[in-house]
Amino acid sequence: MASEIRIPKLGMSAVEMTLVEWMFGDGERVEKGDIIYTVETDKSTTEIEAQASGIIRPTGEEGAVYKVGDLIGTIDEG
Repeated sequence: MASEIRIPKLGMSAVEMTLVEWMFGDGERVEKGDIIYTVETDKSTTEIEAQASGIIRPTGEEGAVYKVGDLIGTIDEG
């Protein structure tokens, strides 16, 4: 089973943000709580934690702008 990695809602006003950097590459193992990527709004940069353990499959591109809720990858649990 795979867990979706989506752009989170951060604060009241941020409706889109830039995916700054992935901390893990495709196929690497992550543990729940690991920082897996960072996003940037016009006000701040935020580190996002994995919500599950497993093999990460990032699909979002660094430097691209995404809307809150956009799918940017999965974690294949197991």
